[in-house]
Amino acid sequence: MIHRRLAGLGAALSLLLAGLAAPVLAQSTEDAGLARRMEAHVTFLAHDALEGRDTGSRGYELAALYVESHFFSLGLTPAGNAERTSWRQPVNFAEISLSAGQLSWTGPDGTAHRWSQGDGVALMPTQVGEVAFDTGFVFVGYGLDVPSHGLDDYAGLDVEGKVVLALYGMPEGLPSELAAHLGSAKATTAFQHGAVGYIMIHSADTRNIPWSALMGYFGEPQTRWATADGVPQGDAPGIRVEGFLSQPTTALLFEAAGQDLRAIQDAAAAGTSPKGFEIPGAASVSLTAEARYFESPNIVAMLPGSDPSVADEVVVVMGHLDHVGISDDESAEDRISNGAMDNASGIATLIEVARALSLSDERPRRSVMFLAVTGEELGLLGSSRFAADPTVPLENIVGVVNLDMPILTYDFVDVVAFGADHSTLGTIVAAATAEVGVATVPDFMPEENLFVRSDHYEFVKVGIPSVFLATGPGGEGREAIAAFLRDNYHQVSDQSDLPFDWTAAARFVRVNTSIARAIADGEDRPLWYEGDEFGDLFDPGGRRATRP
Repeated sequence: MIHRRLAGLGAALSLLLAGLAAPVLAQSTEDAGLARRMEAHVTFLAHDALEGRDTGSRGYELAALYVESHFFSLGLTPAGNAERTSWRQPVNFAEISLSAGQLSWTGPDGTAHRWSQGDGVALMPTQVGEVAFDTGFVFVGYGLDVPSHGLDDYAGLDVEGKVVLALYGMPEGLPSELAAHLGSAKATTAFQHGAVGYIMIHSADTRNIPWSALMGYFGEPQTRWATADGVPQGDAPGIRVEGFLSQPTTALLFEAAGQDLRAIQDAAAAGTSPKGFEIPGAASVSLTAEARYFESPNIVAMLPGSDPSVADEVVVVMGHLDHVGISDDESAEDRISNGAMDNASGIATLIEVARALSLSDERPRRSVMFLAVTGEELGLLGSSRFAADPTVPLENIVGVVNLDMPILTYDFVDVVAFGADHSTLGTIVAAATAEVGVATVPDFMPEENLFVRSDHYEFVKVGIPSVFLATGPGGEGREAIAAFLRDNYHQVSDQSDLPFDWTAAARFVRVNTSIARAIADGEDRPLWYEGDEFGDLFDPGGRRATRP
């Protein structure tokens, strides 16, 4: 069994050796060797022996060793710790399971109501152990506080020590990327206003979703990264419980406040911003949660800059090394989600960009960090851990280029730098790609909000201009991308026997090498544009550039 599964690794290594041995005589010959190496990397990383590279698994460990070995062979400097002695930054994880949960409320008429987990309430613990507290409920509309867009759902409401109830979703009219961020930050907003709990309630769009379907998500264990002593971390550290209320439970609470839940939901769907109100009566929450702890490392390497005047500044080129592992469905013929495109292709690109820059006759002026992160599929957790505790001073990181799931099944002619319109990284990327004959085009899927859905976004949240690079829609791109998302994304079919265009893969490496070098060699570090929402949110005191 083991020997049969490992047999394919020999073929992958043979491909790699063939690529390493290829003579560098001309661009076409060089690209041929590069294409072979890309094929070898993806074949290895997406092999069944790596069991889908699930965070914390044996397969992920094999993938981490593979990346480390390449960084070592290229003469890069370990950067997993401040002492530069390890490639690895350990990331502790806590998979938190609720063993008991209850929400109690006594209405103004003195009638007591109790809801247990799964029966009208889906609770998600944010801490391990026993949590019990008395509180009250406050409805806060959509739960937004965005002065720049005239939104303050907390105006006139006292939520200190309370559990806030917020409509699922967002109002119309906000820029899509900003709306996506605000939607994911509602618990953080509640915490900033003094709340101790954040619970979603149905909007008009979701109230007909079966409760069993919601419990399929909210009833599952939730994973967070944790400190060395096991304390789970998040963006809203004072929020002690999160969750979702059923439609009947919420209607009962609203009725006690003289409010009609369905009317509020319908008005919000029609564009009327709902006003918040306090729900009378006393409430309490009690939870008991257990955790399974495990560890999985980020792999970090550095290419020191050549110019002493800017060598302490760092450009981060990154991608996630993990995937979703092995399915629990024992009846399935193939249970391994190999993640060839997601994200063996991005890690293969990362390795080859590192090779190109480290073996170049002229090193980049600024230092370049190569970062392979864990826990992306669990919620960007490895990148969140790194952004919270970077192995270089945070202020020294000037920009981030993220490589996540480039679709390499077609001869691409353009790339999308998601988020490029927020900072001068956009013009830097456009100029760098033009040098290798590839166009840069705008986000052609704005409804997907991809700018806020991958690892670079954890760096945006600490104020660093960042982009997410992907192959674009030109030529056969739109159809190829749609086909992959429809037929292969997070499925067992995302494996190395997909119709990869390895010549296109080599071009993607050259594109990203050009981008990394352009940022590293630039006269000025990347800057947020004046008036950009993300710059204003996360780097309010920083320098700005005038938008072209």
